[in-house]
Amino acid sequence: MTVFDVYVNGRRKCRAGVGREGVLTAICDWVKLTGPAARTARRLKQPMEEARLHVGGLGEGSHKSWIDQDLRQGDRVEVVLSKAATCDSPRIRKPRIVAPTEEKAAFLNVDLDIQSRAPLDDLVAAFGRRVVPLHVGRNGHRYVAHLEMSTVRADPDRLIREFVTLIRRLPRDNRRMWDAAEHREFNLGIQAAPENFELRLAPDAVRAAADVNASIGVTVYGTRMSRRR
Repeated sequence: MTVFDVYVNGRRKCRAGVGREGVLTAICDWVKLTGPAARTARRLKQPMEEARLHVGGLGEGSHKSWIDQDLRQGDRVEVVLSKAATCDSPRIRKPRIVAPTEEKAAFLNVDLDIQSRAPLDDLVAAFGRRVVPLHVGRNGHRYVAHLEMSTVRADPDRLIREFVTLIRRLPRDNRRMWDAAEHREFNLGIQAAPENFELRLAPDAVRAAADVNASIGVTVYGTRMSRRR
């Protein structure tokens, strides 16, 4: 199979491979925050400038990650394209959720939808990297944020509980922003299909949502419509 032998400063870090077919990536990225985003990062003691190396792939029904590390000025990254019979085991492996067809109904994900009279950028930043912003900005005279967990899970109870854990850990100022929001909802996305589909939430997930003053909603996506991104 095709593999990536990845070296940082001459030291071998991994041999990544996904089998006979799939996707394999090695990415170096750099970001520097400015303006409001930089002020938020400074207050949360998060880096305003960083460079990172990521090596991952998709194969055999799962997303895989071998490297996700910071880089420093002067670091040298080398990626050698090779052939090998085996590769290193990935550090992280997540199941791939395949978009359902029109013939099968399925649970998609849990979005956290927030609406407020005040900007939500600081609140979203306080959640950290475990939360992915789908959209943050203005909607008319209100500010909205639509978020999802970075983890890929087909378990709505666990996704709600993970969100609630992060909400409970918010710094005091950010928790006030959460409590002051006009609308806080865990929205369960369901892909529609001709067949029947049942989904039940566990009592502890419902109680957890209520404890942080959030409602639970359901959006059913028609067979001709795709889930918002």
